[in-house]
Amino acid sequence: MALALLAVLIVLSLSVLAPDLARLRQFLWLRAYLGWLDQRLGDLGLWATEFGVAFIILPMVALITLIDWTLSGQLHGLLQFVFGLLVLFLCWGPRDLDEDAQRAARAESAEDRAAALQVLGGKSGKLVSSGELVDRVFIAGLLRWFSPLFWFVAFGPAGVVTYRLSQLLADSAELADKLPPVQVQAAQRLHAALAWIPAQLMTLALALASDFDAVLKAWREHHSAHGQGFLHLDLGFLSATARACVDIDDEEFISTDGAPIRNEAVEEARRLLWRLLIVWLVLLSIIVLAGWAS
Repeated sequence: MALALLAVLIVLSLSVLAPDLARLRQFLWLRAYLGWLDQRLGDLGLWATEFGVAFIILPMVALITLIDWTLSGQLHGLLQFVFGLLVLFLCWGPRDLDEDAQRAARAESAEDRAAALQVLGGKSGKLVSSGELVDRVFIAGLLRWFSPLFWFVAFGPAGVVTYRLSQLLADSAELADKLPPVQVQAAQRLHAALAWIPAQLMTLALALASDFDAVLKAWREHHSAHGQGFLHLDLGFLSATARACVDIDDEEFISTDGAPIRNEAVEEARRLLWRLLIVWLVLLSIIVLAGWAS
C-alpha cells in the first residue's frame, strides 16, 4: 500500500506540474477493439447479451494482471511499480479536474457556463444553474480522481483498468454505438457498482471535512425521498450531500455593469474536493504508518 500511495502522489504531482501529459490518456484503441470483437463474436449468442461486457473487459484485465505478475520479480519490484504508475496515470482524469472546475467558477457568460458544464461531463443547456455545476464538479471528482484512486489502492493496475473500462463503456456515446443496448445497460450497472463504494467514502470524508450534521441529514433525506435502501446503486446521494455543504447562489455571472462575477459555489466545491482528497491521502498514510509500526 505504501507503493500505491507513492504512485498516487506522483500522478497528482505530474497532473499539476506537467498538465500537457494529459493528452497521452487516450483510449481511441477501444473503439477499434470493440469493432474487432463484434466481427468475431457477433454470431455468438452471449455477445448480444449483458454478459458480452465480460468479453470486453476480462481479456484486458487478464493481460494487465499477467504483465503485473511477470514484472513483480524484476529489479526488486521496481519494474512492477513503474508499470503500475504508468497504468494509474493513463486511467487518471483524463482531463485536469482542477482546471475545468476553475473554468466553471470563472465563467463570464451563460455560454461559458454551458461550455464549462459540458467539459465537466454534463449535458449543456441554455440555462445552467450553480447547483448543476456543483453536482458535476463532484461527479467529475468521483470519476476522475476518487474511483481510480480507490480501485488502484485496492487491487492495483487490474483494479483501476477494470474501473476505467467500465466507465468508458457506460458513459461514452461513441462507444455505445458499437455495442448492443443490453451491453450498454450492463456496463452502466457495473460502473455504478464500482463507483458506489468510492462515492460512499467521499460522502464520509465530506462529513469529516465539512458539516457532519448537514451531510448526514442530506444523505438520509435523499434515500428516504427516493424510497431506496442504503445498498441501492443510485449515486444521487453524492450530489445531495455536496449541495448541503455549499452555499449555492443562482444569480447571473454578469453584473449590471458587465463585470464578471466569480461563482463562489463552484469555487467552494472545487476547494472541498481538494480537501476530500487530502483526507483520503492522510488516512492512507496513517494505514501505511500503522502497517510499518506493526
